[in-house]
Amino acid sequence: MAHIAGTNGGVYTGVALLIEDCELAWDEAAYTGCTSGQITGKVGTYAARVTTAAGALANQILMSHQITKDASTYHAAFWWVRASVTAAAGDLALLLDETAACASPDETLYIPALTAATWKQCFGVFTGATSTRNALISIGLKQITDMGLGEFDVDDVEAVKEMTGVKSWTLDYTASVVDTTDFGDTGTRTLLPGVSQWAGSFEGYKDGVPLAIGSEYYLVLGESNTAYQGWVGKAVITSANPVTSFDGSVNYAYSFEGTAGLETPSA
Repeated sequence: MAHIAGTNGGVYTGVALLIEDCELAWDEAAYTGCTSGQITGKVGTYAARVTTAAGALANQILMSHQITKDASTYHAAFWWVRASVTAAAGDLALLLDETAACASPDETLYIPALTAATWKQCFGVFTGATSTRNALISIGLKQITDMGLGEFDVDDVEAVKEMTGVKSWTLDYTASVVDTTDFGDTGTRTLLPGVSQWAGSFEGYKDGVPLAIGSEYYLVLGESNTAYQGWVGKAVITSANPVTSFDGSVNYAYSFEGTAGLETPSA
């Protein structure tokens, strides 16, 4: 069987660029019959929502919003999405464009599989030239597959950078158990699931300003350059360990601890 090539992995982190906070309602596409509005958000107060209608077909934009952003120095994006119906990987896509209403998208970021009525944090790597992201004026949600009638929510779209020079990373994703054994269990231990936690480290050559310890960052640990093969979450940098040597290389190792839920690879 084929195996993943770890040589194409990477770490994305750093101070994020807010592309769209989704606190205002987006505009529904006029030709679809859809309606758009606001609902309680995952981050902040609101999220943008579109409610689909029978006129919304495959490969149509469902809603879009005007923005003004320069993301030319960033390499990927994070965002939250939720659907009232189950969606397969690639059924939906987030669009970024230098033309109005995402008429000719410069970035098409495909959304992974969704469980109905469940928020998911998504991650997508930019593939277009940096010149196509220096004057973004619209963001949108597109259905690749006709999803039928449903509600689709987007929240907190941010861009991050890939850390150059990183050569390896490790992750420990664990869950605790609670011992509930009592005298009535007659010598057989009983356990309940406890809380999960995640932590790890990454290292490589110094290239740029070091990350700040004690600071929280978006963090993606990429297994490869294939979509959906990465671990996504927020983490605090707990230590930075620089090492220099006589041959001139400067190395950094960082340790981190996750501060919230961790999205696991879906491919």
